[in-house]
Amino acid sequence: MTEAEARAWLCAELPSLRKGAEEGSWTAALEDALAVLDEGGTALDVLALLDPGGPSDEASQRGDPHPYLLYGASSPELRGVYTCPDGWCRRHADRDAKGRPPSCPLRGRPMRFTEQ
Repeated sequence: MTEAEARAWLCAELPSLRKGAEEGSWTAALEDALAVLDEGGTALDVLALLDPGGPSDEASQRGDPHPYLLYGASSPELRGVYTCPDGWCRRHADRDAKGRPPSCPLRGRPMRFTEQ
């Protein structure tokens, strides 16, 4: 996960994180983690504090694109298309039944996602 992805995830999920924190009695831990941003830390630092173990090997093996879906938060819904990573062809594809992004069969690389 990149810093940009971590920021986008935090922004989209903050309301559900706060609700989950209230229901689960971990509001102080959430606010302490978010305070890192005020101190010059990164969104990745915040995620590391909320989930100190980081992405699990199991999540990586499943191809989970957002291993930090913690505390009952959900992934933001994006709309777009997957296309050739190098722009060589007009192939379009969708995620598979397990939600994994498609790969280019020729280049063996993930296809490029373009948000619409």
